[in-house]
Amino acid sequence: MRVFYGWFLLVIVWVLYGFQASPGYYSWPFFAPDIVEDLGLTRAQVGSVYGSLTFMFAVTAPLAGRAIARWGARSVLVVGNLIMAAGFWGLSGADTLSECYLYYGLMVGGGMGLGTFITCQTLATNWFSRYRARAVAFVLTAGGVVGKLVYQFDNVMVQQYSWRTGWFVLALLTLALAVLGWLLVRNRPADLGQHPDGIDPASDAGAVPLQGERPGLEVWTLQAVLRTPQFAVLCLSATACFVPWTVCTMHGRMHLEGLGLSTDVTAGILGTMVLLSVVGRLTGGLGDFLVPEKVLGYALLVEGAGVLAFLFAETPFLAYLSTTLLALGFGAAYISLAVVLARFFGAGVFAQVLGVNYLIAGILQAISPGLAGWTYDLTGSYRIAFISATLLSTLGGLCTWLLRVPQPPGGIESMPG
Repeated sequence: MRVFYGWFLLVIVWVLYGFQASPGYYSWPFFAPDIVEDLGLTRAQVGSVYGSLTFMFAVTAPLAGRAIARWGARSVLVVGNLIMAAGFWGLSGADTLSECYLYYGLMVGGGMGLGTFITCQTLATNWFSRYRARAVAFVLTAGGVVGKLVYQFDNVMVQQYSWRTGWFVLALLTLALAVLGWLLVRNRPADLGQHPDGIDPASDAGAVPLQGERPGLEVWTLQAVLRTPQFAVLCLSATACFVPWTVCTMHGRMHLEGLGLSTDVTAGILGTMVLLSVVGRLTGGLGDFLVPEKVLGYALLVEGAGVLAFLFAETPFLAYLSTTLLALGFGAAYISLAVVLARFFGAGVFAQVLGVNYLIAGILQAISPGLAGWTYDLTGSYRIAFISATLLSTLGGLCTWLLRVPQPPGGIESMPG
């Protein structure tokens, strides 16, 4: 019996996703106080640099979907990693705000948009059908597990070496990942003469389709998806998921240290936060068993509660409690968003739909860290920023919870949601 390569591929994609995305996303916020001191920047400026990364990710996400459709996920992944590696190397010698925008925002952000989120989720979606939610959930748990390691790495760098050394080490790591991806990743099961899930459809003809594969999904086009109210709501859902997490991640160390917590304690809290998001991401895998849009709605409400509690995290206990809620809600919402998009519109247009979804949500996500920093520079508090993020998550959760499965174009009947 031939072993299904998809199981091995999942492990490889897990490694690639974790060690690509986590350093790019979490290292700048942790290095930020030291960068502020060394380069003489404000919180609004370091926040806007972080926002430029999310903006470039949002801009390149739709391009990633198109590039994957043309050249395959493997090639796009490798190119994205090479761009990220060059950006990390440039950051190790950056001396001005404009250089930070160039190397971190443009190059690391653009490389992440091409080589991480869309690409890795597409690979899991291509290789799995009936186990899709669990496959996507497993891959994206890497962000939390590796994120914990990244915070410890960053803490060692700022206390024993420097943030510049940290960026240089990350450049070497990302270059190695590009080589690993080229050698081991394959785009689809058909590339190796296999089938999704390792199951030959001819021998599984009597199987009942699961929620991830409803009849009629093959008729969806990107243009048809963009005209549905469900897609508009899911853009709000994505914004309500990413903006609060981005604001708290970017300003987390500065906020907690401002409340009196030490750098070591703060590193532990924030590292545990991203690790606990793994639990939330695994919860997102319940979309294989429960109605995934309901899971997404509830997750956004929990995330909003965590952001509000984070505002008042004046002790380690309160900080751990608030970040636990934030992590569980974000993790479940993050996974569920991709699962709902695949469930509503199918695997055929998944990469392109996810890319456009991230583009729309990414605009507000890109603005939010700079705005949060600006409100702090103006008022000396994150109160306005965190309360606004809480309201956004709450609105997104309530709207998402009311979603209904869209009717495929042409009036083809679909299974009830």
